[in-house]
Amino acid sequence: MKEIKFNGANVLLLCTTDNMIWQFLLPHIKDLECFGAKVDCVCNRTGFWFDELKEKYGLNMIELAMKRKPINLTNFKAYKALKKLQKKNKYDLIYCQQPTGGLLGRFIGRRFKLPVIYTAHGFFFFKGNSKLKNFIFKTAEKIMARYTDILITMNDEDFEATKKWKTREKYKIHGIGLDYEKYKNEKAEQLSKKDLNIKENEKVILSVSEFIPRKNYQTMLKAIAELSKTRDDFKYVLCGTGELLEDMEVLARELKIEDRTLFLGYRKDIDKIMSLSDIFYHQSYHEGLTMGIMEAMHFSLPAVVSDVRGNSDLIDENGGILTSPNDIEGQVKALNKLLDDETLREKQGAYNKEKIKDYYLENVRGELKKIYQENSLI
Repeated sequence: MKEIKFNGANVLLLCTTDNMIWQFLLPHIKDLECFGAKVDCVCNRTGFWFDELKEKYGLNMIELAMKRKPINLTNFKAYKALKKLQKKNKYDLIYCQQPTGGLLGRFIGRRFKLPVIYTAHGFFFFKGNSKLKNFIFKTAEKIMARYTDILITMNDEDFEATKKWKTREKYKIHGIGLDYEKYKNEKAEQLSKKDLNIKENEKVILSVSEFIPRKNYQTMLKAIAELSKTRDDFKYVLCGTGELLEDMEVLARELKIEDRTLFLGYRKDIDKIMSLSDIFYHQSYHEGLTMGIMEAMHFSLPAVVSDVRGNSDLIDENGGILTSPNDIEGQVKALNKLLDDETLREKQGAYNKEKIKDYYLENVRGELKKIYQENSLI
């Protein structure tokens, strides 16, 4: 890496969405500023997060239209805009996040001979994906690794994939960091089942994630429909927004499980909802290291999750049940097992509460600081 220090450096932090910065990256950006860096956050505006980051947290936000899928005309336009931005602001270092941000950031780094740090939140190639897509995305990442000075991954499968790549330095950290401190407000008013129109004798199965295809809500709703044929002592609570939300609400009606499901949309009180939940349910097709599962572990919830990259890093047989993402029968069996066994739920929840401590924000910040020190950035 070109000799550079954060102190006095002009850093371009490139991220696909403002939500990613608001939800995950804010404390790490503040750390960069504490190390003396001037940070420009360049991302797509997708909601209230952009203005809140700028006005409430004082970040220097620059809007740039990008798409999550790297191969898109909008991203070619974004690259041209980034070239102009680099010529104008003369950044000393590119710090890029997510596949599209990582691709564009490294193209800019190569074009202007700048050092690049890339944090992979989950590669677009993974076990279970089509061979063609895996070949294309893995080849692209392997090529771009040559123009990456520091590559940071978050799960075992991704880290293993990088071992033979020509990146100067490679690391694996414990995710982006779970900020458990924000859940410590003892004076905050608690949420009750009654507040959500859930009966006291109903156990709560909870899912928290964006309503997009890879989160696989369609399969989960079908499993809930099967589960409801033999029992009525639960409520399935779904938190999140996204392009498929309305479609999933329609599907719930078609499956005749309106009385078993509760769509809550975007919530700022996920901690309170988790506190009254009994099981966390997540059946995505692929992940990096999902925050929803990490939060559930912190709140001592057992989990029924898909046996895919990222999920299996967090949940093992001591903390939940791993299933195939399309195995409705297996998921119903797993949910029944946990619903019927309070002792098992408590045991697995306690195990998860202890295991997640390695993924707490304070630990991840320490891991990143060590990476910066080893590379003479601070």
